[in-house]
Amino acid sequence: MRTVWRGALRFGMTTMTVRLVSAASEHRGRVHLVHREDSGRVRHQQVCGECSLRLTPDDIGRGYELDDGRIVQVDPRELPAPEEGVIDVQQFAPVTDVDPISLHRSYYVEPDDLSVRSYVLLRETLERTKTAAVVKFGLRGKDTLAAIRQQAGVLVLHTLLWPDEVREPHFAFLHRDTEVRTGELAAAAALVRAQTRPFRPHDYPNSSHEALLRLVEANA
Repeated sequence: MRTVWRGALRFGMTTMTVRLVSAASEHRGRVHLVHREDSGRVRHQQVCGECSLRLTPDDIGRGYELDDGRIVQVDPRELPAPEEGVIDVQQFAPVTDVDPISLHRSYYVEPDDLSVRSYVLLRETLERTKTAAVVKFGLRGKDTLAAIRQQAGVLVLHTLLWPDEVREPHFAFLHRDTEVRTGELAAAAALVRAQTRPFRPHDYPNSSHEALLRLVEANA
């Protein structure tokens, strides 16, 4: 598995060397736009939306769009750089406090050989206390908020969306006074009990992806 980050994880007076590897691999990126006549890949050119010129990498900068549509050019090098190479534990919180809506990406945390004892100490502590470690660190040049929890013997780091990136559910029906009958609740609860069983993801194959692979094999 490819390493996406390597550095130190600070836990109290303990510092351990770890690396992050992606915990998931999505089924994407294998289907491309092609020329029907000869299957040649369709290349996308970078063209200016104002003057229609084809641009080179040296021509391209960064622009922040204001609410009124104006673009203000910015140089990322003028921004304060986050501390690279260190995952700092900010606090601990009950695992249930981490809202699934805030979860962004997940990474397995792997220790180096000299840090296994410290790693196991943190893992066992999180498991016994049913808590997650809230951490901050620099990832790809940006400050990143994350939560670390233990799962099946491995520490898993979940990067989190910032609070202002999570939308509030403003729906009109939430303000209606809707009453549900007792009998309806009892029937719904009975249905839930009848269909409740342990969730096993492998019981639900990715039928769309499997159909794609069968079509590719047939056409190959």
